[in-house]
Amino acid sequence: MKFFRFIKILAIVYLFFISVNLSAQVTIWSEDFSSYSNGTISGAGTGTSSAAWNSQTGAAVNAGRILASNTRNQGSSLGNPLIWLTNPIDISSYTNVNFSLNTGAFDTNQFEDSGGSQDNFTLEYRINGGSWTQVFSRSGSTSQPINASYTINGLSGLNLEIRASFHTTASNENYTIDNILVTGTASAPNEPPVLTTTGNQLYCPGTAMPVVETVSLTDTDDTTAFAVAIQISSGYINGEDLLTLTGTHPSITASWSAVEGKLTLTGPATLAAFESAISNVEYSSSAPNPSGSRDFSITVGDANFLPTTGHYYEYVDAIGITWTAANAAASARTYFGLQGYLATLTSQVEADFSGSQALGVGWIGGSDAATEGVWLWVTGPESGTNFWNGTAGGSSPNFAFWNTGEPNQSGDEDYAHITHPNVNPNGSWNDLTNTGAASGNYQPQGYVVEYGGMPSDPVLSITGTSTIRMDDVSPTASNPAPLTVYCSGDIPAADPAVVTNEADNCTTNPSVTFQSEVTDGGNNPETITRTYRISDASGNTTDVVHVISVYPVLINSQPADLSVFAGTNAIVSVATSNADSYQWQLSTNAGGSYTNISDGSAYSNTNTASLTVLSPQLSMNGYLYRVIINNTAAISCADLVSNPAGLTVRISSVITNRRITYRVNRN
Repeated sequence: MKFFRFIKILAIVYLFFISVNLSAQVTIWSEDFSSYSNGTISGAGTGTSSAAWNSQTGAAVNAGRILASNTRNQGSSLGNPLIWLTNPIDISSYTNVNFSLNTGAFDTNQFEDSGGSQDNFTLEYRINGGSWTQVFSRSGSTSQPINASYTINGLSGLNLEIRASFHTTASNENYTIDNILVTGTASAPNEPPVLTTTGNQLYCPGTAMPVVETVSLTDTDDTTAFAVAIQISSGYINGEDLLTLTGTHPSITASWSAVEGKLTLTGPATLAAFESAISNVEYSSSAPNPSGSRDFSITVGDANFLPTTGHYYEYVDAIGITWTAANAAASARTYFGLQGYLATLTSQVEADFSGSQALGVGWIGGSDAATEGVWLWVTGPESGTNFWNGTAGGSSPNFAFWNTGEPNQSGDEDYAHITHPNVNPNGSWNDLTNTGAASGNYQPQGYVVEYGGMPSDPVLSITGTSTIRMDDVSPTASNPAPLTVYCSGDIPAADPAVVTNEADNCTTNPSVTFQSEVTDGGNNPETITRTYRISDASGNTTDVVHVISVYPVLINSQPADLSVFAGTNAIVSVATSNADSYQWQLSTNAGGSYTNISDGSAYSNTNTASLTVLSPQLSMNGYLYRVIINNTAAISCADLVSNPAGLTVRISSVITNRRITYRVNRN
């Protein structure tokens, strides 16, 4: 008896724990389609996260459930199914998240899985915008029956999306989904992570370098993260710039988006693992000479962060969604507590970031529905701000980025939309009706959500920034040593080799090229200035100058004839400029020939500017003397020959006190 009483107690305890667990489950999102009239293809669920849902034409609410009939009737091809899709459902405040739904098929015997035709019904979900996880994918035939309901348990993350794909091959073949329920256990308020980075570096062409110099990722109530996005937030050049995860990171997957200039690191992984991965993300450019700078934002999560606004941006793919539905869906979204709204783009940088540097074509928060031709931002902190007046010929009181010929009010078009990439200029705007076109370039494909600037927003530190500047440091070199020459023949040809100590921070061997030469027109000296340019691989340059001074060898005063008494030393002189080489010569045959003379008993200073003839005799009367001059540093300068100076030797005479002159011999 005691045993049965014990069993009864255990059963009560078990039921109690089950009831406690069930009572802790909160409805996060719910949709039974019963509140929508037949034919509706979009709406918004209820719950703590009232995200919107959308479906393509071909699906409709019928008898309180979504019915897909005659969808994508393309024989055996499954390549273009009809899609029913929820917007991201915020599950960030919950653990043990579960979702369930009912499914059904009419006329199941009509579903083919062979014989040239193929029907299919696929159910998928994804967390944090990652890869889709398939719940099932099968036909409704008796060999592959569709269950009446499906339940997925134990999910966690920031957001959940649910997608159903329908494909049938006849009008009487129908799939349905109904009673979608997402529940979870409310967790304690989740404190956002804190990310700090440093980085202000110089990039050398042809290299790869880390985006950050230091990184720290902490979280007071969590040890893991789901994703980190690293984006080139300004200066990005698609086709040249690239972010790459290097090293080994087994718990993290890297995905590069060339359109966004963004590398997404997807976990889940520990904060330490994300720190390591961020430190190993490298920037490179395929351009031979990139210029400017690149700013980077490193954000926990996968939204795009623009440093100039401090806001986050997210493109949500929802083909065919109306502007009003997109507005409601954007307002229902949050990002780490930041309130979402359809983007308000108030500068060219912001417009480019959310347009040309974004993944899709989408609605933004501009409208002239209140007063035709008066375009206002009607969402977010800019709500009520006038940004355009009139149609295509109008004007903006601040900033607008309409496409050519827009807005054109072609059929009650009251809502702003970023154009398709096929319509240039890329990222510009056009006005559309609430529904837009049914297909083509003007069919809405989604919407752009902006986060930030709302009064109730928390202060976050989930984003770090860094900057890489393209090499803008000029190479270095010294001016070559000045050069002195003594004739034009010794002026060397321009030669970059005279620059000997060129160096650069990036380029191992910067080039040296001759640029120009100018002369001051002088003659003693003439100053020639040559300019050489040192260039690195980035196009940075430094100029140096080589100064060449030309000091010509000149005779300023020719040797003069002289007359002396026999036995009296005679001095013959020449006045020169820039000469330091002298060689006196003698002619004893009236200038018929000359020979070099040297110091000895007859002469001294034969290699100077002033020759001394020692005690000339009457026999030397009529000798001629000239000097050959140059500069010892000259290379090819021709010798300069002076005019000859004649020597007259006279007999010495004595004058007596009786005023009688006597000629006497030397002795």
